Amino acid sequence: MGCVSCQRATRQVSGVAQREVEIKDASAIRALAHEARQRVINLLYSEQRPYTSTQLAELTGLTPSAMSYHLRALERWGVVQRAEGGEDARNRPWRAAGTGLRISGEGEATDAAQDALRKQLFDSISKRARAVRALPPQERANYVGLGVAELWLTDDQVETLALMLDRAVLEMQESGWVNEPGPDKTRISYIYSLLPDPYKRDD
Repeated sequence: MGCVSCQRATRQVSGVAQREVEIKDASAIRALAHEARQRVINLLYSEQRPYTSTQLAELTGLTPSAMSYHLRALERWGVVQRAEGGEDARNRPWRAAGTGLRISGEGEATDAAQDALRKQLFDSISKRARAVRALPPQERANYVGLGVAELWLTDDQVETLALMLDRAVLEMQESGWVNEPGPDKTRISYIYSLLPDPYKRDD
């Protein structure tokens, strides 16, 4: 499971060799702040299996030619890569260039690019929340649009909590769950953040 659109890569305890792709260039970060590109990144990094350009186009509502353009852009920044097989460009499979993606870097340009990326992510959350509101009550009962909690933690405890959140997904994998489509499955977006309080205290 790779963490994308964030500054921390999800850590796993598994037998799979982990390779983190790090993006520091402000232009590259800004290039990722596009709804279709984020959708592609989330699919390829989370599921860790190849998709063709045609399949990705169907999942994002784009034309195959438009999707090919976005895939080539992501390839240029080292985010995705071509997998083996498929002679036709539309049927050529693409895969994540690693198992995790970290967005980092310093400077005003990078900060602005990261803000644009986060805004795109929040816009996506709002879009999903509006779609859930349209579901019958019994179907939307288990979904959480946004969960917020305030915790007093040491740096070590923040590290522990992050690992526990990662571990929850890993335990599902160890129980036999596989992150791939199925007749009784719904693709959901799993998002969390661990950020310090920006407000200064007077005491």
